[in-house]
Amino acid sequence: MNMVLVNQEQVLALRNALPAVTKVWLQEVLGVSETTWRSLRDGRPIRQSTYDRLVARFERTPQGAVVGSFAAATSRNHGVSADAR
Repeated sequence: MNMVLVNQEQVLALRNALPAVTKVWLQEVLGVSETTWRSLRDGRPIRQSTYDRLVARFERTPQGAVVGSFAAATSRNHGVSADAR
């Protein structure tokens, strides 16, 4: 299974897209669960498919629309991919 580590700068950009860090807003704005949010916040890897969905949802937020892409919202590209075996 392909996994992605999201750097803390990107997590901050995601956090800034949320009106509040609640179960409802995480699902409504970013399309992720509280469990996935904790993984992101704590620097643990998430599935590639979850990351892809998260990026697509972020780019539809007002913050994402302003910068044009998730990569442009942060100075670095997403973290290191790793296989979870």
